[in-house]
Amino acid sequence: MSRTFAYTRVSTADQTTDNQIREIAAAGFTVEPHRVICETVSGSEAIAKRKGFSRLVERMECGDI
Repeated sequence: MSRTFAYTRVSTADQTTDNQIREIAAAGFTVEPHRVICETVSGSEAIAKRKGFSRLVERMECGDI
């Protein structure tokens, strides 16, 4: 069975990922809280250098969403 993950990102500590999580739910995705990866990192930072995104990719298996 596939698992659903979510990656959310903001640029500054003053921002929150709450709206992104609401939008994911509104799109019909159910993501268990322990499968939501949130991080604060500039959008100019290469995705390969984002620790949260790398952690997400490491956890995903074939068939996951």
